[in-house]
Amino acid sequence: MTDTHQKFGPVKLAPGVLPRHVACYLFAAFVSIGLFIYLVALTPYILTVNLGLPESAHGRIAGDLQFWQEIALLATLGLWGALSDRFGRRLIYIIGFLILFAAYGLYAFATTPSELIAYRLIFAVGVSATTTCLSAVLADYPEEKSRGILTGIAFFLNGVGSVIFIMGLTQLPEVFANRGVPDIWAGRYAYFTVAAIAFVAALAMLGLKPGRPDETEPKTPILTLLLEGVTAGKNFRITLSYLSSYAARMNMAIVALFLFLWVVQAATAAGATATEATARAGMIVGISQIAAVIAAPVLGMLGDKIDRLNLLILTFAIGTIGYGWVAVLNDILAVTAIPALLLVGIGLSGAQLASTVLLAEESPARIRGSTFGVQAVFGALGILSLSAGGGRLFDTFGPNAPFVAVAIANAVVLVCAVPWRLVELKRGVRTGPPQTAPD
Repeated sequence: MTDTHQKFGPVKLAPGVLPRHVACYLFAAFVSIGLFIYLVALTPYILTVNLGLPESAHGRIAGDLQFWQEIALLATLGLWGALSDRFGRRLIYIIGFLILFAAYGLYAFATTPSELIAYRLIFAVGVSATTTCLSAVLADYPEEKSRGILTGIAFFLNGVGSVIFIMGLTQLPEVFANRGVPDIWAGRYAYFTVAAIAFVAALAMLGLKPGRPDETEPKTPILTLLLEGVTAGKNFRITLSYLSSYAARMNMAIVALFLFLWVVQAATAAGATATEATARAGMIVGISQIAAVIAAPVLGMLGDKIDRLNLLILTFAIGTIGYGWVAVLNDILAVTAIPALLLVGIGLSGAQLASTVLLAEESPARIRGSTFGVQAVFGALGILSLSAGGGRLFDTFGPNAPFVAVAIANAVVLVCAVPWRLVELKRGVRTGPPQTAPD
């Protein structure tokens, strides 16, 4: 019988997984995070140009939009995870990217806050489908001993894609405006460009491994899968992965939402136009994304060498320091902000990576889509918490205030994880690197 185990570079693959399946998945990893944050990042531009709203209302409206997006995510994340276990990752991935394609096309034509909310709800459904598959496929494809390095590669590509979207594609409104395109259509052309990327991604997902992740098990009812994802939290490491996702998604949201908005307002106050301020924000936020790119493969390799709970503790310690540092900055445009932004990027990438590999190691394969769906629900709750109060904190107390909240959230993860790790060490369990599967 032919050995079905293959390799993708240094990554040893699970039985039946081919290198081309991994290549298609890595393309999804490359574009996914950029697609998730670009629509949010350009929202200040839409609020100014399409809706003509004053900056004094931007924080509240941006927070409210994110709030409703997360409500839709919470309503669908667990369902998408269970559906991906039932019908396979490929189908759900294709549907998710097609929904993102439609949402980008619609969002560009919004002219009222109500329309923005409606289109963000559509966007949220696409994000929930692709988010669940992004994590679940990453858990399905490698052997356990290669999980960290494949996660590092995927997160590296997440970061590269984010840098291109944030530092590169946020320049599109200014590029179009400089060619004589009216500001409102410059923004629309930028969104159309990204919508086309989402459509290409949907086509690329046809190359993923077909079928359900576990072909030998009978189909389990969706409600049962959801309940099993919740009850899996009896393993406290899975509970910690859920909790860490709560904070990790706050990390991602604050960069796309409030850091971008802070820079746009600071640049506008310094005399920049709407298109110039958006471009400036893309460059500055891109600093943290570059740090995330560099950190991802290093942390991924480290995750295969040390206990993955130790990795989680390390990355959340970095995040606590980074977000706390940004919270005390006086001038986000100053050169002195760069070290804090670098730590934010490392914490941003590391928190998501550590949470993912910890859950992937601990989750039973049969319900992995469901556990990642539940983890994504916790992540949505994190963003919901930030968006519900963050916009009002931003408008009332200043742009630093939401960063205080995120620093505290990262610190809470440490308060829960460190004592549990000490308990494990005292009991003499979980003292080495991750468990590895035989060749």
